[in-house]
Amino acid sequence: MMKVSVDQIVDEGGGIRSFYFRPEDRRQFPPVLPGAHTLLRVTKGMMRQYSLCAPPGDRRYRLAIRLDPAGRGGSRFMHESAHVGDIFYLSYPQPDFLLDPDRPSYSFFAGGVGITPMLSFLYALQGRTCRIRLCYFVRADGAVPFEQEIRALCPQVEIFNSAQGGRASFEDLLDGSRGDAIYCCGSAPFVAGVQGAAESLGLGTIQVESFVSGVKAGYLGEPFVVDLPRSRHVLDIPSDRSMLDVLLEDGVDIDYACEAGVCRSCIVDVIEGEIIHRDQCLTEDERRTVMTPCVSRGRGRIVINSI
Repeated sequence: MMKVSVDQIVDEGGGIRSFYFRPEDRRQFPPVLPGAHTLLRVTKGMMRQYSLCAPPGDRRYRLAIRLDPAGRGGSRFMHESAHVGDIFYLSYPQPDFLLDPDRPSYSFFAGGVGITPMLSFLYALQGRTCRIRLCYFVRADGAVPFEQEIRALCPQVEIFNSAQGGRASFEDLLDGSRGDAIYCCGSAPFVAGVQGAAESLGLGTIQVESFVSGVKAGYLGEPFVVDLPRSRHVLDIPSDRSMLDVLLEDGVDIDYACEAGVCRSCIVDVIEGEIIHRDQCLTEDERRTVMTPCVSRGRGRIVINSI
């Protein structure tokens, strides 16, 4: 990972702050493709995934982080404890939500902080002759986050602020996007709503960014046992807890970020036992020997040799 320091913090409104980072262990950051994200090591063991959205020409990395008081602690730490000059670690850019640069027209649907990858798309399309449309759904009592920046980049912007009664039908909006390359980013319900509307209109597949899997809280599967020969610990994983939760409670030093089987941060090696895979990131070859303990489980007893 890259050692970085906080160079600037900007309050964007709507509970979102932009954190600008500069490199500490190199002269400049690697280049970033539009839509790429990075993993931010918030504290030891805790990693979070954020889109990179700095304007072209700014040699810093920008992460826009929305405060979620009911979240898992990453955003709260950054909003309450991060200051200019503080040291953090970032992964190299991860290009998993990428823009097709050769389409004649685009429709972008953004919900809340899901606007961040769309910002990078808008910057990448500057100077192009293509048609660009942005539908931005937000809840903001005051200033709409990034509104001035967005309007400077995209002439066709529709902002629906639910705090001021702004509402719109996904079907009606998508009906005006036929033939466009459609991209969507936001909360899981927001993405599901846009996808469902697109399917009902027969628009086919749209490109989405989602860090949430379909694994539900509550009953997660049959209990199993994890044997950790390096630490000589044997852990019981109950039916209502993830293996990652139990490992962290036992004091195991393991990185994690999405807790949804998407980002690959928590992968561990399995040398014995049957794995019940529920991730969305491993190849079939990888699944023979590794697993993501945030969502995947074992059957009976498994042996982990990497932690």
